Amino acid sequence: MFGIRKSPFDRHEDPVEHMVALLSEEAANVRTPFSEEEKKILGREVIRGESIPEGFRQKAKKLIEQILKREQEAEASKDAKNFGNTLEWAGDPDYPNIVALTEEVVTEGRSREGLPRLHGGRWSKDRLQLIGCAFSVVLFMCLAVAVFGLIFAHR
Repeated sequence: MFGIRKSPFDRHEDPVEHMVALLSEEAANVRTPFSEEEKKILGREVIRGESIPEGFRQKAKKLIEQILKREQEAEASKDAKNFGNTLEWAGDPDYPNIVALTEEVVTEGRSREGLPRLHGGRWSKDRLQLIGCAFSVVLFMCLAVAVFGLIFAHR
């Protein structure tokens, strides 16, 4: 059963600041620390017409990609406050630049990788499920037409 997840952040903790801190830590680890102005840019809400400098944008996206790959390889999804999981909570009140950059990295990565191709039994099972769903939809439509015909035929 699906439910509403509770935020792992306390009231005084800001998920955006947490993401900026994690990214800043990663930048410091690769010996290219962010300036205070760059940290402010990351935490600031996306403003139409105002763009992030391209050099800084590429640097941040590269660091975000490194963090996400490391978390994926380490299967750190159990940590509710890791970079990837924090993304869910950081974009709630507004849409900060760090969230926009992270979403760009994620969507670019998925478009490069593409979806895996199914083979053998998985391919057959997928096709059978697709045909079964289509058949179920057609039967449901016929049933709906028959019910409406019975209801409105007695007028």
